[in-house]
Amino acid sequence: MENPYVAALDKNSNFGAKDTDSAVSDSTEVSQNNDGIGTPATAEPKVGPIRTAGRAMPLRTRIILLVVGIAGLGLLVNAVAVSSLMREVSYTRMDQDLESAMGTWVRNVELFNFDGVRQGPPSDYYVAKVFPDGSSIIFNDAESAPDLGQTTIGTGPHTVEAAEGSASSTHWRVMAAKNGDVITVVGKSMGRESTLLYRLVVVQMVIGVLILIAILIGSFFLVRRSLKPLREVEETASRIAGGELDRRVPQWPMTTEVGQLANALNIMLEQLQTSIMNAQQKEAQMRRFVGDASHELRTPLTSVKGFTELYSSGATQDADWVLSKIGGEAQRMSVLVEDLLSLTRAEGQQMEKHRVDMLELALAVRGSLKAAWPDRTVNVANRSENIPVVEGDPTRLHQVLTNLVANGLNHGGPEAEVNIQVETADDKVKILVIDNGVGMSKEDAEHIFERFYRADTSRSRASGGSGLGLAITKSLVEGHGGTITVDSELGKGTVFSIILPAAE
Repeated sequence: MENPYVAALDKNSNFGAKDTDSAVSDSTEVSQNNDGIGTPATAEPKVGPIRTAGRAMPLRTRIILLVVGIAGLGLLVNAVAVSSLMREVSYTRMDQDLESAMGTWVRNVELFNFDGVRQGPPSDYYVAKVFPDGSSIIFNDAESAPDLGQTTIGTGPHTVEAAEGSASSTHWRVMAAKNGDVITVVGKSMGRESTLLYRLVVVQMVIGVLILIAILIGSFFLVRRSLKPLREVEETASRIAGGELDRRVPQWPMTTEVGQLANALNIMLEQLQTSIMNAQQKEAQMRRFVGDASHELRTPLTSVKGFTELYSSGATQDADWVLSKIGGEAQRMSVLVEDLLSLTRAEGQQMEKHRVDMLELALAVRGSLKAAWPDRTVNVANRSENIPVVEGDPTRLHQVLTNLVANGLNHGGPEAEVNIQVETADDKVKILVIDNGVGMSKEDAEHIFERFYRADTSRSRASGGSGLGLAITKSLVEGHGGTITVDSELGKGTVFSIILPAAE
């Protein structure tokens, strides 16, 4: 048997064909869910292109898009939350109206008849009464009606679609109750609420787009300003790569990440420049060393070749004289080669360090040189309060003092006296080699420790010197962690000062 409650829908003859409100009609463009409210598809952010080209984008572009994306996501969440809240408020208000109507004027059908003229409920309400015999009374002043086939009795207010043939597809909020054998249905069109929610979504979209544009413009300038230090770092790096090694990154406050980066880069650049300059100096020194060594060896080799050609051409028949000259030049070459080997060992070879008493070592050097120069004066003076002990190689330290004392005896003049003075101060041991000879000029003193440098070239060659003695001495002192300096004045003498770290 057909349900008279459902059959009442077929008897509804009050549907009209007049145009409905355009705002209600437009609300159908919003995607509907079960409650009649939806969100336009254009509100969803599109992040596909960002992921595709993220690696190729500049950092500034990625940061701006990230800021705009996060802001857009926040606005979208806010829009959904506001729309949901407004939907719940609208539903609650409609449900209260339906429950109030169901408990008051809907039950009294006589209210719709005044002076014999049939009246209907408010235009956005729908009222239907279905009687046990299948007859029904429908009060509806609109051209649309709810689908009673989706209406459930006794479940409270709920949403149903519009009935087939309705002028508008706007959903209805309905409530059905059974009073005895009579079924009463009251509904209210959701057109007004749908229009309100639709306009709310549109307004939120417009506001969201404006906010995103403002964020995009603001973040563009802010990010550009914030990344300005990185552009300066990039420019500085390009200039350094172009050969400007003295360029440095501008300093910023150390409390910022850019400031810490700039400080680290400047430290790195200082070390890099120092390393490059040291490498260039080493290379220049090596070139000069090779050139000087070649020049020093060429002179005796030329002499040997000349004496050989002189004897071979018959210009002289004195073989003993020729051999003695060749032997002398060979001796000079041997001294030069030995000095070169000593310099190489002083710069690169590991030393066997022991505890060395420098006063005892100075006395030993004095004894050795007194035997070589019995008619010259070499004295040792102890000015130290403690025992002057250092950690070092005794043989190399002996060579250091021997070279300095021999330099004073050889080049200070025939009447020059040499004094070795030993002192201690704090954690240092100081050795002074003092002569009262002819001294040297300030220019010579500045270059005296350079390889192959001679203040008097002819006299040095005559005495068999190679110009490497003081360079070897300096390398040996630095190999012990010490320093050596010279102070000299023409006509007054020379003072060599050696400072070594004292042993514990």
